[in-house]
Amino acid sequence: MRTHNAFEKVIVRDVFDLARRECSAHQVAVCGGSLGAYHAANIAFRHPDAVSHFISLSGSFDISSFFDGYQDDNIYFNSPYQYLQNMPDPWKYNHTTIIIGTGEWDNTRHESYRLSEVLNSKGIKHWLDDGKWRGHDWNYWQDMLPYYLSILV
Repeated sequence: MRTHNAFEKVIVRDVFDLARRECSAHQVAVCGGSLGAYHAANIAFRHPDAVSHFISLSGSFDISSFFDGYQDDNIYFNSPYQYLQNMPDPWKYNHTTIIIGTGEWDNTRHESYRLSEVLNSKGIKHWLDDGKWRGHDWNYWQDMLPYYLSILV
């Protein structure tokens, strides 16, 4: 978790600052596929003031299996399923465009639905896209991302 927290600090502090300077923007967009979607989601939900858009491509959001039942504050505050359910101020996500993409052949489909249920329970606006032609592999993500970006433009 120390390594993960250091990784997140580099992204939020250094990469985001560079992106904001280079693009003359106040916020950035984050996206990822599979475990990368987890990282994008966790950063978007932990730093909503810095993120304008979050796109998940076949997201895998449950990190508990990596810790063999161990639980502490670091794991809790890096597990969107856990901390979002107890979020007292979900309004802070109202400016973020959230797209959760999955499909019938996606082996993490249930995780996308679970994240959508948590967001629904908190009244957080998002789009769960369950495209029937999408699976859990880079060739599907290669089609998904341009499609989502074309909708945002």
